[in-house]
Amino acid sequence: MSDPELEMKAWEHDVSDITPEAMAEVAGIAAEGVVKGYKKIETGVVEGYKKLENRIVEGFGKLTDKCVEVLFAKEGESVGEAKERLNRNAEKY
Repeated sequence: MSDPELEMKAWEHDVSDITPEAMAEVAGIAAEGVVKGYKKIETGVVEGYKKLENRIVEGFGKLTDKCVEVLFAKEGESVGEAKERLNRNAEKY
């Protein structure tokens, strides 16, 4: 039997005897499946966004530290000390 023959046999079945209650139950089961699918997608998107956000923030912090080290730190001064000094100077203005 080929696929078109199977498809025709499926269309031949009379579904007019299905009760509204049975249809509602099938629809409810289908809706639950759809909701579960959307929840999985939502969870994946949120988790992916959080990972991306954390990496961007960490990368920006490393970049900022390197800029302070190279451009603003005085000889022998740590990055933390340079940031404190720059913040104190910024508060004056």
